[in-house]
Amino acid sequence: MLSLAGVCPSVSAADRPPPHPIHIQADTLTYKKTTQIYEGKGAVVVAQGSLRMDADEALLNMATGQVTAWGHVRLSDGSHDIRGEQLDMNLNTSKGVIFHGRLFVVDAGFTVDGRVMERLSETQYRIDDLSFTTCSVLEDERTPWSFKADKADLNTEGFLYARQARFCILDIPVFYMPAMLFPAQRERATGLLFPLLGASSRQGLKIRQALFWEISPSQDATAAVDYRGKLGIGGDLEYRYFWTKDSSGRLFTRYFNDTQNNVRRWDLVYRHTTRFSEDLQGRMDINYLNQKNNLSVLSENVLQRVAVFQESQAYLTKRWDNQVLYGLTRFSQNLTVSDKTTLQTLPEVGYSLVPTRIAGLPIYAGFDTTFDSFYRQEGLDARRVDLFPRLWAPLAAGRYFTVTPLVGFRETFYSRSLQSDQSTSREAPYLSTSFDTRLVRRFSSDAYGGIVHKIEPAVVYEYLPQTRQAEIPVFNDLDRLAKKNLLTYVLTNRFSTMVADGDTMHYLEFAYLRLIQSEHLTSSPTGKPFSDLRSELVLRTLKPVNTTLDIDAFYNHTASAVSALNTDIRIELLKRYFFSVGQRFTRPGGAVAVRGDLFNPISMNEVLVQTQTTHFYNAEFGVALPYNFYFVTRGYYDKDDGVFPEINYGLYYVGSNRCWGVGALLIQRPDQTEYAFVFTLGGVGFSDSPFSGLYRGLFSRLGLDIQKLR
Repeated sequence: MLSLAGVCPSVSAADRPPPHPIHIQADTLTYKKTTQIYEGKGAVVVAQGSLRMDADEALLNMATGQVTAWGHVRLSDGSHDIRGEQLDMNLNTSKGVIFHGRLFVVDAGFTVDGRVMERLSETQYRIDDLSFTTCSVLEDERTPWSFKADKADLNTEGFLYARQARFCILDIPVFYMPAMLFPAQRERATGLLFPLLGASSRQGLKIRQALFWEISPSQDATAAVDYRGKLGIGGDLEYRYFWTKDSSGRLFTRYFNDTQNNVRRWDLVYRHTTRFSEDLQGRMDINYLNQKNNLSVLSENVLQRVAVFQESQAYLTKRWDNQVLYGLTRFSQNLTVSDKTTLQTLPEVGYSLVPTRIAGLPIYAGFDTTFDSFYRQEGLDARRVDLFPRLWAPLAAGRYFTVTPLVGFRETFYSRSLQSDQSTSREAPYLSTSFDTRLVRRFSSDAYGGIVHKIEPAVVYEYLPQTRQAEIPVFNDLDRLAKKNLLTYVLTNRFSTMVADGDTMHYLEFAYLRLIQSEHLTSSPTGKPFSDLRSELVLRTLKPVNTTLDIDAFYNHTASAVSALNTDIRIELLKRYFFSVGQRFTRPGGAVAVRGDLFNPISMNEVLVQTQTTHFYNAEFGVALPYNFYFVTRGYYDKDDGVFPEINYGLYYVGSNRCWGVGALLIQRPDQTEYAFVFTLGGVGFSDSPFSGLYRGLFSRLGLDIQKLR
């Protein structure tokens, strides 16, 4: 093999001097001095800096930098890899032509084929008979998907622009576009997004086409046309910004001409967060609907469709080591009745002193205070100041038990009473004493590496006298305090072990059982001394199947019946399938215990009268099927009404090389049926859907990301 190096002795003024010397080697290499041309045959390599060309045969003109190559031509510069049958190129200008070539852009991860590829610069190409894909395709192998066009212009740091474009699956055209503009870089870039396609029995054919606009590295926007065949047409605009790493926001507004109901709908959502310092930050959330039923008509999100309120907030908080000061303004838009009677908080200011030890003594202090300005257009409003100081002292008897007495006093001032404009107040002394301990025993086991059993019994006594509050206005739970002369019994059992995961060990609490019951030492809301017995049970196992069972039950021993029962069981197996089922039940015609209050989150001092039965089931199931199919479903069943409020189905297929996927989604409700279709082109994008958030969560439990695939 021969190898020579040289530098062009002279170039024209129009040409750039080469930044590096040109090297050439071949099995057979000849040089004609009169023409300054090297001719190489067999394993020819021409290199200049990071640029390298391989071919079976080549001619190199050292005077002009022109190289012509034949047979298994390959040109690489570290960012681009080009293969073809023939190449004619000037190394000084980077301009040239590749015949029957294939260009692979390393950074962006896509491949372009062309009958003729004219290289205009290091990044710009003009291509005849283009084929574009992000799939890894071997020679003579059919491409899973591609965009084809007769003519195209490519800037590997900008866009691919093609005319008379066709989207093809296995080289068969399935969709035609007069023109296509595609970002040819991994960074976000201006361009059309995938259309959203769906259908609804009530709203008809649904098409949403969006345009993404990269305004700057810290700002972008999306504008979309929203067409719903039977309902009408509209559009939306979303603007996002990151002014600094500590200041960001999102503005979304939508307009929709509802021809079915002869209503023009628009809404506004604005979110902004600023962190002024490590301890000072603010947040603003604004939500507005011009029609109360906008969400129930336009939204596919279940929680939005059944929302009763739409709330806007502005929040500012300042933190110190043991103190928090905040300001909050809250404005609620009632989506069911007139806004004139809706209670607004304009503003609320609060201060909290977190548990602080006093002068090195075993005594701790806490303090919470709030100022609220309540406002209504119609109805009662007032200003309220609430103060709640308290002291407590944990007294430990060695390792045996701890007794913690607490004394507090709640003082609440109102700018007016219920019946007059005269100011009023309420005083509420609060006393409590808690007794708790912990018993631990370890059981040795070769199979499990040892089991630890912890028993944590506790008793809490609370006293809150009947307060004078008949004349104070009611705005929330703080304004109606239920008296307490209450004992709460708590018994917690925990079972844990260490489990192996490969070469590492993980802590696993595989069983948890907590029993809670409160006893009224004087009169109770139900006339019975004992509250419902609450039982919380959680069981977990990782082998042979990852399973979790969660039960939360309330038992009324007076009625000898379960008053409330919530159950969930979840099963996962090696990302191949998952299954979960749950149920919610509340017995009608009786008092149902309320969990916790303003003073204690576990005591059961109050009750609610449940007039109707609440009994429904929910289930989720997903399985990775053969041949790269994935199936998921989620459903709800109302046992009392005997109907399914909603059932969702999703089927998704992933191509064998995981560079593309396609799926169909079905949403069934009593009043309508909706369909949506999603597809993913690996490295290109994802055709979004109003329901894709739901399905992304379900498919991800099978280890599948339908937005990216790879």
